[in-house]
Amino acid sequence: MDEDAPFSPDAKDALWLVSMIHEEMDIWGPLKESAAIQRWRRHPRILLHDRNGLFGHAVLDRLGSSIELRTVVLDSRVRGQGRSHELVEQAVSRWYQDALLHRVTPPLELSSRRPLLSWTRSAALAATYHRARFSLVQPERRWSRLWLFKSSLATLPVRLQISVALNRIFRGISMLFQDPNRLRYQIRHLREYHLFILDPKSPIQGLSRAHPMSEITAVTGRHLIDIEESQLQAFVDWDSTEEG
Repeated sequence: MDEDAPFSPDAKDALWLVSMIHEEMDIWGPLKESAAIQRWRRHPRILLHDRNGLFGHAVLDRLGSSIELRTVVLDSRVRGQGRSHELVEQAVSRWYQDALLHRVTPPLELSSRRPLLSWTRSAALAATYHRARFSLVQPERRWSRLWLFKSSLATLPVRLQISVALNRIFRGISMLFQDPNRLRYQIRHLREYHLFILDPKSPIQGLSRAHPMSEITAVTGRHLIDIEESQLQAFVDWDSTEEG
């Protein structure tokens, strides 16, 4: 179920989100129920419910000249059931069609659609992104880094690089005062976060769901099924890093 940000979020939903953020150190969001309720309407959200309540959550947030898919999280009770594919597909569908998200008047033209970005170090989520036709960005040496080291961020337009840097600085300051352990954790694993981009020209018709284990197998390189040759070595390298 794809839902926009409700005006009066269920307290149980807010409490669930806060508990998941405390559990998942790789994501960032409100750490108190009151803050979650207060911020609920600020960004479009994808919410998945079943008879037991909320089990999936993602946020679509404007980031410079792009849209960032962030705070993607599933309840542990549904993991391994392929529900991450449903969550990401709902988010992609919203990004693909929502003109207001892109700050334009309807209808949304192809030229007005902003790229969709997301960072993750989860192999399972990376597999879901691959299935949804995101591209894994390869780190490169660019002039913005004086060609001293490779960076996936350096492949983005300079203005977008600045927007991302400012966003992360402000987020880091917020973490420093609210959750310094999370800040230290994310800095320690900084090189493990991989950038995925969905090009605005990418069609979304025919997105299919596969059994989650086949996707995890694909991304870890043990059978490497259904991966384009241009992406193949990147996933193999990732697998070596994960196992090393």
